[in-house]
Amino acid sequence: MDSAYLLVIDASPDHAQVLNSFLRNAGIAVRVVNASSFDELESVLKEKSPFLVVIGTQLPAALKIGQVLQAADLNSAPVVLQVNPEDTTQIEEAISTHPTLVISAGENDQLMRIVKSHMAGGKTTREFDDLSHKLEELQHRYDLLLDSARDSIAYIHEGLHIYANRAYLDLLQANSQDEIEGLSLLELMTPEDGTDLKKLLRDMNHDIFPEETLAVSINTIAKKKLKADLTFSPARFSGEQCIQMLVREQDENLVLQEELDRLRKTDHLTQMINRQTFTDRLSALVEEDRDDDLRSAVLYIETDGIEELQQDLGMENTDSYILDLANVITGCTQATDIPSRFCDHGFAVFIRRTEKSSLQEVGECILVSYSHHLIDLGDQTRTASCSIGMATLGPLTRDAKEVIAHARQAFKQASNNGNSMVRFKPAFTTVSSGEADRDWVERIRYALNNRDFYTVQQSIVDLEGENEGFFENRTFMREDDGDTPASEFMLAAERNDLGSTIDRHIIPQLMLAIAGTGDKHVIPLSSNSILDFSFPHWFQRMLSETEVEGSQLVLQISAISAESNLKPTSRVIEELQPLGCNFVLSEFDNDRKTVQLLDHLPVNMVKLRPGLAKGLSTNPTNQEIIRAVVRAVETHEITIIADEVEDASDLAVLWQCGVKLVTGDFLNEAPQVVGQ
Repeated sequence: MDSAYLLVIDASPDHAQVLNSFLRNAGIAVRVVNASSFDELESVLKEKSPFLVVIGTQLPAALKIGQVLQAADLNSAPVVLQVNPEDTTQIEEAISTHPTLVISAGENDQLMRIVKSHMAGGKTTREFDDLSHKLEELQHRYDLLLDSARDSIAYIHEGLHIYANRAYLDLLQANSQDEIEGLSLLELMTPEDGTDLKKLLRDMNHDIFPEETLAVSINTIAKKKLKADLTFSPARFSGEQCIQMLVREQDENLVLQEELDRLRKTDHLTQMINRQTFTDRLSALVEEDRDDDLRSAVLYIETDGIEELQQDLGMENTDSYILDLANVITGCTQATDIPSRFCDHGFAVFIRRTEKSSLQEVGECILVSYSHHLIDLGDQTRTASCSIGMATLGPLTRDAKEVIAHARQAFKQASNNGNSMVRFKPAFTTVSSGEADRDWVERIRYALNNRDFYTVQQSIVDLEGENEGFFENRTFMREDDGDTPASEFMLAAERNDLGSTIDRHIIPQLMLAIAGTGDKHVIPLSSNSILDFSFPHWFQRMLSETEVEGSQLVLQISAISAESNLKPTSRVIEELQPLGCNFVLSEFDNDRKTVQLLDHLPVNMVKLRPGLAKGLSTNPTNQEIIRAVVRAVETHEITIIADEVEDASDLAVLWQCGVKLVTGDFLNEAPQVVGQ
């Protein structure tokens, strides 16, 4: 959905920020932009098309009010002028040159009502323009498709031709639309079976259409006779109800041609479509708009050890395995699915279901059914198994070749074990990759829609015996083939502005679990939430609604995110610390830039970089890094948390280094799960 922009003209950028916060807190989702020069003004008006221009009480020195009003007028942007009541000169200049709403400075409630009104009006206008444009585009595409169609098509209204495509004109030997328009269908055609064509037309005018084709003799414009089959269906043309008539000339060679075409597209052994036909059909499916409620995938399937079987049994007996697998695939799929003999040994199948789990079930059905089959080879009977690779399709799938390649890649992994199925997942990287991000975005959005995020609570143990009831929370995403930790998907989520959405999904259910316990919990925040001006207000509202004390929460921000977004991080801490919230910097080590963050951010704790505490007793390098961190935080009176502690020997080293808060799997016998 396109963003709604509000343009603010004021010498102070703070005015735009204050107005943005006020509107966001009021639940009005707008993007407030500021312009302080004429070039900026023109650029915003042209590129953002703001629905409203607000002129503050202090114009930038580089702008005159007449310039602003003229530019707004040229771009059809309504204007609201905020004035001090005593400034009559500015009011007179504004209302004399441009239709302008004038309000007193500080009348934020009045401004809010004006913004809501213009947003609604602008949205309606945009939606109408978009729909009109789409309708025109669809009509144009439809006309082009209709006119370029090989089939002969005509539109009939009250027994008269109102339109015919190029193929129909050629069939009737007409030179133009003028020759056919208004011509009676009864003058041209005589039914071969004696059907009353007049009655047929009357029935179709009452939406009673024949199910079978109608064989007719046609008299062309040039008085030539030809035989054809007619198919009728209801239609609209130029907004009017009419009859669409498809005309196919009877050809003695047609049946033969159709059979040759079928053979060209079909595998002779299995009678499934072949590789090229499957790829073509899949390409069309990838391009078309799909129902968001449907999930689609491609399965790639081969019999395990098929090459060895071919060597042992010969080509003919191996065909029995191929044919039997084809029959199993047919039995486990629906009529709407598209199975194919993709290559000598492999099958590719397109499937579509309402639930993602149902895609998995198709593959499991094939695995189980094929492994239970007995294959008769004349004097002996054998069993077999297969392996399956699955790749899901989504809005971001580029083309058929990509999804087929992913399915075959997953198959190679599955075939290492045999009789198994593997779903394709791109390799995780910290660097943005188009292919990887497309997959992550699709999986994250699916998980959000299905409430498939949850957290695991682990105790944070105080080696001095204090701080009981202290927990950290790790986020996971449920998936069909196993749950995925936040460490694998959160970077991709943040790159695609989904981190804040995940936070707002997880945090409320965490607060509900914490409420009334008196326990203290570490809750991770994404960089997207740090950059979201509305987040502190939303977080405060969640505290109020769940009746959780701010002192129960330690908000975790990664040192990398804080370093990149120092001012927004500082703003969030300043807004939430008065509520009692504490803050911890995660991924902390002795890097100079990381340590310098403590001079700028009033955090309460730091959490060591993952991996530093693993195998610590035998790693002198990591021991020295931890000691350096301890020395760096001493002057700031900051507590250190060590993560991923594996055994008691590591605990002893941490104690000697001066770290007293630790967590790890071996310290947590039964982690608590929230949201599952």
